[in-house]
Amino acid sequence: MEEIIQLKQSIISHDWEKSLAIIEELEEMGRQDKINNLQSFLVILLVHLIKVQVEKRVTKSWRNSIINSLLEIQKRNHLGKKSHYIKQNNWTDSFQEALPRALIKASQEIFDGIDLDELIDLIDKEMLKHTTFKLLNETYNSDPLQIYNLVKNSFTITEIN
Repeated sequence: MEEIIQLKQSIISHDWEKSLAIIEELEEMGRQDKINNLQSFLVILLVHLIKVQVEKRVTKSWRNSIINSLLEIQKRNHLGKKSHYIKQNNWTDSFQEALPRALIKASQEIFDGIDLDELIDLIDKEMLKHTTFKLLNETYNSDPLQIYNLVKNSFTITEIN
């Protein structure tokens, strides 16, 4: 809010250089907010992919969470008709930032709680990365129903309800 007041004052005083600097700062803040939001959904996606990998099973809830995370990433990643906040094949930094948070959260949920170091030893990080990036790439190439069907067919429910 403070930036808006400063912008208004700089416009009133015809300080165009300062106005442009404030606008650029606001744009960057908005962009970073969108990226943070995308990373939040990436953490949720990773938690469930980790759970599937470690527990070697799939529940409806986990599969639904994977689908919903991908659909939210797809929806929120658009920066216009053909541009994205995070470009296709450019998820490495976001993956690296999200993984520790996902591991901590997953350690609290896997087998009703598991030591974080034990979890880290159990996961195949390269397989997790490969699966994550494969699914994220679908958010650029597929419509929501295709994503739903891909996840549904890739993650068969193994839990007895």
